[in-house]
Amino acid sequence: MLRFRLFGIPVLVDWWFWISAVLMGGGTNASSPADWSRVAVVCVVMFISIIVHELGHALASRRYGTHPAIKLHAFGGLTFLPGADFSRMQSIWVSAAGPLAGLALWAMFYAIAISGAVSHPLLRMGVRWGLHINLVWTIFNLLPIQPLDGGQILREILGPRRQLLTSMIGGVLAVIVCVWSLAAHQLFTALMLAFLAYHNFRQQPVEGGVIKG
Repeated sequence: MLRFRLFGIPVLVDWWFWISAVLMGGGTNASSPADWSRVAVVCVVMFISIIVHELGHALASRRYGTHPAIKLHAFGGLTFLPGADFSRMQSIWVSAAGPLAGLALWAMFYAIAISGAVSHPLLRMGVRWGLHINLVWTIFNLLPIQPLDGGQILREILGPRRQLLTSMIGGVLAVIVCVWSLAAHQLFTALMLAFLAYHNFRQQPVEGGVIKG
């Protein structure tokens, strides 16, 4: 495991993160130095993108007195906020800060792309991946499905007395997106949505102010 601090926030990177990044980057088909160079670029872009997303949560929460920690795991990351005691509006802001950070990074990649300043093929590929990851992951994360950021925001908007409604909305939407993913031959996404649907129908929400995805 890789451990370091970023803006005073402890970060732990699990080996499964690198394995999943290599798989997403085409590592199973890589056979030449050029192929592995492209895989390395994807890994770097994934690392930066997920770190920025989690930093959004962490830095937003720190203004409310938390001591956040970040962990990158297979295909994603988590921000731990031990001892957090947020109001509903504070929790909404902390949940939204991750996707907002991702959108800001997407805008940076977009500015680089339209500037024409990048000419090296590997760097151009990195910019394309940066655009794709930060837009798609942000949209996915904002779906009102617990424990995604959108689901945590919905939970706070509806309030604790409507937890059943929050879970039902998340579960039904997860099933719909799961079916769509299967039709689009996106097996991994479908499996993830199936797990999220089960999670929501079992009504096992992440406690507010403790973990942000």
